[in-house]
Amino acid sequence: MTDILFGQSYYLRFDPKLYTAMQPYPPLGTLYAAAIMRDKGYAVALFDAMLAESTAEWDAALRQHRPKYAVLFEDNFNYLSKMSLLRMREAAFAMIDAAKAQGCAVICCGADETDHADLYLQRGADVVLLGEGDLALPEVIAVLEQQLHPPPPLQVERGKQA
Repeated sequence: MTDILFGQSYYLRFDPKLYTAMQPYPPLGTLYAAAIMRDKGYAVALFDAMLAESTAEWDAALRQHRPKYAVLFEDNFNYLSKMSLLRMREAAFAMIDAAKAQGCAVICCGADETDHADLYLQRGADVVLLGEGDLALPEVIAVLEQQLHPPPPLQVERGKQA
C-alpha cells in the first residue's frame, strides 16, 4: 500500500492557450516534495495531471494506490502563464472530493491554496500548507501519523514504568 499519493491539479488540457502550444513541463515542486517524503521512509506514488485527460485518471490512481494521504502539491513553475486558474481550482476540488471519498487525509499546497486556504478547507482539505510547503510537509505528516496511530498509554506501577 502507498502511504502518500502526490498529485497536482494542473491539467494541460484545461488550459487552452498552453494546450495549443503543447509545451508540457514536469511538476518539479511535486517531485521534490515526493522525494523528501520518500527519503523519510514513506512509500510514495505520483500522479502527473499534466497530460491526463480528466480528473477521472486521479480517481483511478487513488483506487490503484489506496494511499493514507493525498497531497495536492502545486508546482509554482510557470504560474503566471496559468490563465485557466479557476478551472485548475475546480480540478483540485474534484481531486479533493475523490480523495475524501476514498478515505484519504488531504493536504494541499500551492499559490492558489495559500491565497484561498479557506476555500480548500471548506471543500474538505484537512491541511493547507501556506507558502513553500516542502519543508513543512514532513512535520505535518508526522503529526497526522501521531493522530492516526497514537502511542499506547503509559502504564505506571508503584513508581515504575511498565
